[in-house]
Amino acid sequence: MIVKCPSCAARFRLDRKKLAGKRLTLRCSRCRSPFRVELPHEAAGAGDFGTRVMLAHSDQELCLMMQDILVRAGMSAMIAHDGDAVLAMMESNPPQVAVVDVALQGLYVFEVVEKVRQRPGLENVKVLLLSSVYSKTAYKRSPSSLYNADDYIEKHHIPVDLVPKINHLIVDAAPAGNRTLRGEEERAGQVLTGVDCKGQLDFIKSVNEKIQTAEDLQVEGRADGSDIERAHRLARIIVSDVALYCQEKVDEGIRGGNWVELLSAEVREARRLFRERFPDQDIQNAKILEKAFLDLLQHRQQELDL
Repeated sequence: MIVKCPSCAARFRLDRKKLAGKRLTLRCSRCRSPFRVELPHEAAGAGDFGTRVMLAHSDQELCLMMQDILVRAGMSAMIAHDGDAVLAMMESNPPQVAVVDVALQGLYVFEVVEKVRQRPGLENVKVLLLSSVYSKTAYKRSPSSLYNADDYIEKHHIPVDLVPKINHLIVDAAPAGNRTLRGEEERAGQVLTGVDCKGQLDFIKSVNEKIQTAEDLQVEGRADGSDIERAHRLARIIVSDVALYCQEKVDEGIRGGNWVELLSAEVREARRLFRERFPDQDIQNAKILEKAFLDLLQHRQQELDL
């Protein structure tokens, strides 16, 4: 594989097969500038299309941004925006990895893996949960449960971590004979670790700004959506993140019938944020957030067979 230095256009040859699926930071031997290279994983049977990824999120702009990142890394991505469409598209063209929003309409986080892997031909699909993180100050820890998914990623980590996480899932899923030599790859990736060229930093900053803009529009204001629609979307984001980060409390509260007490801090924070975004009294009177919590609990109760 031939790569070019973005500063002076000097060309270098890399062993694509040996370094497949890695992100390397290199220094140009001509101008001495550091630059980063993404090498797509060459999955068995993937042909010339690289790793096949399903992007499942209700926001079109966010999906297109993730698709651009994956295409840059030599992967292919298909997009769907609700649970039924995601499952139908995956059945017709099974991906290797599915990146699924935890607040996807039609699928709660605890339903994702079961509904995907119970479909014929999708048993081995790797699932990467995409957390909405409705309040960036609310959670500073890993999810309490991935509900049998393979990994998770938060929105603000997409520019840097999306491709490496997908590659990691693919490498772990490959037969032993097809796996690359991790030790050598990691040593190669340690060249100038933490040093990045301006172009790469500008790209990461640009993507993060677009992600933030898309997120703000999603719950605060779109020309093509009503306040009620946005309020329902925010309520689903909130309760889905609670399900991801507070699984033990949710399940204990369902079994004991005391979820209001157990989740009092989370419910209080949810109400504060929801009221801040949607102070209109008519929306408050509609009890949209309360109904979203009840819908979550009813679905989880069915999942637990209680």
